[in-house]
Amino acid sequence: MMKHLNCVNCGAPMRLDVSALTAVCRYCGTSYVLNHEDTDYYHTFFRRMGDMLGGSSEQERRQRADEVWKNADEQTFESIDGNRIEVRYLSRFRMRDAEIFVARRNIVFHFHRDSMAKADHYRKMVSLLDYPSADTRNLSDFFPCVTGGFALNDGTGILVIRKHEDEYPLCLFGRLSGRHTAWIISRMENLCCVLEYNGLVNPLIGIDTLYINPYTHQVSLYGGFSETVKNNSLSVDGKSVLSTRQNLLGLRSTAAHLLGFQHGGSVRAEKNIPPALAEFINSQPQGSAYDDFAYWDEMLIKAYGERKFITMDTDDEQIYGNRG
Repeated sequence: MMKHLNCVNCGAPMRLDVSALTAVCRYCGTSYVLNHEDTDYYHTFFRRMGDMLGGSSEQERRQRADEVWKNADEQTFESIDGNRIEVRYLSRFRMRDAEIFVARRNIVFHFHRDSMAKADHYRKMVSLLDYPSADTRNLSDFFPCVTGGFALNDGTGILVIRKHEDEYPLCLFGRLSGRHTAWIISRMENLCCVLEYNGLVNPLIGIDTLYINPYTHQVSLYGGFSETVKNNSLSVDGKSVLSTRQNLLGLRSTAAHLLGFQHGGSVRAEKNIPPALAEFINSQPQGSAYDDFAYWDEMLIKAYGERKFITMDTDDEQIYGNRG
């Protein structure tokens, strides 16, 4: 499983940077350099993930996935009626209102005692999702399917979301190359079009809410629906008015993060980042998600020419190497 570090200042889980040399708290900003033991551990973990991404045959995929899941940890919950719910998970991290456990075929959202209304809001927003009648890509496969919910004996509750076995949290893959990031942008543009079709804003689109199948580059949006609102309405905390433009800003922020630019600065064209890719990520969103997708298609061709599929053979340097 992925080992987690808690902030010494506020206790929140800390986010590793792409080099796995420092950890940063998203809640209070505390950061510190990892010791050699932790650095070695995370390099080993990312190398194992990289080995899994290199497989192409179904047999290789199963073998590498089995190796990763062999190290999974376990968490037990007790429902209000006394039943035990056991979860074997690879990754565990915390968002604002819930702790998330990523199991092999499910995602378990454990909502805090004072955040149970967010679980109901998550269900409500997912139930609002509709898809164009001409949808031939089964877009519903890339959005949450709630398979269960349980009230726990400590006053908290869990919500269970189905996921595909070959899907993993995007946050586990660290830095990616420009070409692989471009594939992910294309998939995210699809997701943003569905959100706009439904008039919904998911303000938490990012590496913590997106999941990827590394063998097909398919990307799913499973998180953030506890904060999702209708277009041009107040955010859940009532502090701002959100529009579907926020989805497209989240797309750009996610792409920058995947390329190793994590602090809000502009993406620079580099050896594996064509100028057209950097220009798109640094640009302001177009008037609608559909216009933005069309603009992205133009920039994608400028960056890489006509589309072609390549395997996601991520190596150690792509996962945690320095940009130099």
